[in-house]
Amino acid sequence: MRRFTGGQSVTKGTYWNLKYGGLAEIKDEGVLPGGCDTKYYRIPFVWIPFLALVLGGFYVIFLPIIMITMATYLLGKRIFGGILSQAGRSVYFGWRPTEAYLSGKNKKKEAGDTKTE
Repeated sequence: MRRFTGGQSVTKGTYWNLKYGGLAEIKDEGVLPGGCDTKYYRIPFVWIPFLALVLGGFYVIFLPIIMITMATYLLGKRIFGGILSQAGRSVYFGWRPTEAYLSGKNKKKEAGDTKTE
């Protein structure tokens, strides 16, 4: 398998981008999509069914693992997230970051003060 870069002029064939998992099929001579940092490998037509079997096998093997992991994560977030939010509500410091008192605290007028605000 030869390595090609994006924007390079190539002959007819199927080219695989390993980084994004995309295939670029060139019907006649053409230019590969992407910039010079995009790498492609030319795949012989005979290898495509074999690659489909291998990638499908990875999908079948890892899908249950991913599902169990996500279910455990969501259940843990649901259980422990509620406990942590209750603990956060019970601990109160009297500081409210969304409130701002930019004009200062209200002062009570003294009886002899004739100043009006």
